[in-house]
Amino acid sequence: PALNGPFTPDLRNTLGNEIKNAASKNGWPMDVSASLIGSCTNSSYEDMARVASLVEQAKAAGLELQCPFMVSPGSEQVRAT
Repeated sequence: PALNGPFTPDLRNTLGNEIKNAASKNGWPMDVSASLIGSCTNSSYEDMARVASLVEQAKAAGLELQCPFMVSPGSEQVRAT
């Protein structure tokens, strides 16, 4: 798993030691205050189906959101599906 950010999607780090080291080196906060899963223009329905699957798995495991979780599809067609 990976995390993009903080502050820009161009900063991708693998979860675990990589993100911890990068956060320590750069003074980034380690508390997650919001989360966003988005897809680009011409995104597929499959992208959003994967997000839905993650949410379903978390709910089945009894996990609850600790911060706002937003989903942004890349097109109106995908959103409406």
